[in-house]
Amino acid sequence: MTSLTPFQRLASRAQRHTPVRALMHWLRQDKQPLPRRQEWLLALVMLTLTLLYLMVEMGFNARLLDVVGGLASHHQVESIEFYGRLIAGTAVALLGLGMVLKKSLRLGWSRLRTTIWAALVIVGCIGTTYFAQLALVNHLVDRSTPDERARAALGVPMTYLMMHHDFKLTGLNLTPEDLQRPEGKTLLATFPIMLLSADHLTESIKQQAQPFFELFAETVRGDADVSYRHYQDSLAELNESYRQYQQGSSRYLEAISAASIARHQQQAWSDYVQTLKQRNRRLTPNNVPRRHAHTVRQSLREKGINVADDWRPNDRAGFNQAVARRVQLQARSTYAAGLVSVDRWIDPGLPRPQFFAQLPIQNKWRDALHLPYLITLQPDLSPGGFEQTVYRPTISYDAKQLIEDRLVDPQNYRDRGEKAQIGRDSYRALIVPMIALLFSLLGAFTHIFKCLGFFTRTLCYVPPRLYMLAFAGYALVVLTVPMYWTNKVTEQPLFLDLKQQNGSALGPMGWIIAHSVQWTAQVQPVFYPLNERVRQQLLGGLTYGYQPQ
Repeated sequence: MTSLTPFQRLASRAQRHTPVRALMHWLRQDKQPLPRRQEWLLALVMLTLTLLYLMVEMGFNARLLDVVGGLASHHQVESIEFYGRLIAGTAVALLGLGMVLKKSLRLGWSRLRTTIWAALVIVGCIGTTYFAQLALVNHLVDRSTPDERARAALGVPMTYLMMHHDFKLTGLNLTPEDLQRPEGKTLLATFPIMLLSADHLTESIKQQAQPFFELFAETVRGDADVSYRHYQDSLAELNESYRQYQQGSSRYLEAISAASIARHQQQAWSDYVQTLKQRNRRLTPNNVPRRHAHTVRQSLREKGINVADDWRPNDRAGFNQAVARRVQLQARSTYAAGLVSVDRWIDPGLPRPQFFAQLPIQNKWRDALHLPYLITLQPDLSPGGFEQTVYRPTISYDAKQLIEDRLVDPQNYRDRGEKAQIGRDSYRALIVPMIALLFSLLGAFTHIFKCLGFFTRTLCYVPPRLYMLAFAGYALVVLTVPMYWTNKVTEQPLFLDLKQQNGSALGPMGWIIAHSVQWTAQVQPVFYPLNERVRQQLLGGLTYGYQPQ
């Protein structure tokens, strides 16, 4: 007597209940089920692949939160997003691969045909998903309004300042330690997008624009001590350049000295006389035939002695002038080659202060320190002198530039507007972290369910419709239960106000944004420690191309 599966026993108990019986029949229906042996083999293979993918996805999610919640640069976010798009493409490829393998088993394909189809599906899924995510971000940026870009241009700097101990926001009572926790990092990553609906954001910042943007400039550049260390490092490099300049300058001045030129003139004249004798031992500069004068001049020019067209073979004064010009040109060329690092001519023989004051040196120095061109740098400044003459004026200049770029009429951010690129870049920086976090979290939760599903299929047969019903229930639990896991971040008055404003001001999309941010901030405290443990212990500390500064 054969034993009944759990689903068969449940169905037999429901024989007397017609609605239940009909539901169980619908759930069990599978038009073309695989033989149990093949179903078990397929489930085992897909379980193994999905587990491997899930480990990589969980490690990536932990690293991604470190990036977007650590106020990484736009380049760093884009760099790790490259891995994110590939991982998301792999998730879709696993779905396609499962379909290919199931069809291969059902139709009895050969190994070659199965391999070819699997390769085509994997490459197609990864490529399509990669460019689809990129197109999604570009589409959202293209569709953004000038007002949204203007808010993004202010929201991104404001998020940076939340990490600064001098900057406080009313209704957001969080310490730097709170912002380093998973929920705090999530807030930093998603806070700019919450500001899209903030009332009177521009007007509020205008009232304290200069100190606001000076604080932001300090956060980006680092404090005066950090900048002074960069100054000292660049000064050490320029001191080495000055040492090389001194050596080249000494050689140049020696080469063009009267004594050096006289030696070259004497040697060149001796060589000239000797050359004439080699042609004819009786030939001297004084008896060169007139008809051969042009040939002699041409011969000297080939050696770099550019005598005049009317020069006579016995004109030593004209000969000496030509030799002097050759020596000076050669010395100048050699000296200029030594100035390749500054790519400009600098007069030789300058003392150290005058060397550092030269415009090419000042330009190179300012570029190395990313300073505005109104700053004049001097060597050997004390920390106090550097802060007073360089750092504070630079911060003030940066703030004025930021005000000109970010506190303008929103219409300047429209496409083909004066500040269009700044607006687009700011909006991209605003949405990329949120999209990346959501895709990563949803991908991880989806594949946790798939692992459970494949594991169950290795134990018993699971009808497709029952599988889909279970997935719907799982998704409902995953999306709703974390909404009740409030924490210190999501209980902040400012967070609650912005959440309410998003829902009322931006319509259905605002409601989705607000609740997505809340869900992400409340699920990360539970999910991040597990993800980080997977990254450190199972993946050997995989960096995904990101190294904290």
